[in-house]
Amino acid sequence: MESPTDKETTVDELKEAVSRFVRERKWKRFHNPKNLAESICIESSELLELFQWLTTNESKTLSMDPEKISRLSEEFADVLIYCLAFANIVHIDIADAVLFKLREGARRYPTSRYRGRKTHHFQKRCRKT
Repeated sequence: MESPTDKETTVDELKEAVSRFVRERKWKRFHNPKNLAESICIESSELLELFQWLTTNESKTLSMDPEKISRLSEEFADVLIYCLAFANIVHIDIADAVLFKLREGARRYPTSRYRGRKTHHFQKRCRKT
């Protein structure tokens, strides 16, 4: 039996699966915003470590190797699980938060000015000071 795909699974179902996993292990007492934020950073570092010392081109080829994509997938899942647990504990509606930030980004970085450019607003401000 194949695992459900992104198209078949809602964010709410993922949040509930994480919540159930935590509840079944009685880990809720360890899940506070500070611990979960730290865990997100730690797991993100483990994902980043897979790219350590690779060139940009070498990093692009990782997804062509089934063994490496499996490791990437595992580390990415760890990051996402902690993000979902964080959203659960601080009551973040993920869809609302993501769509809000995308609207805010569209307002701050209009395509007419930023399409195809790597320069961001922050970098411009830093040059002025």
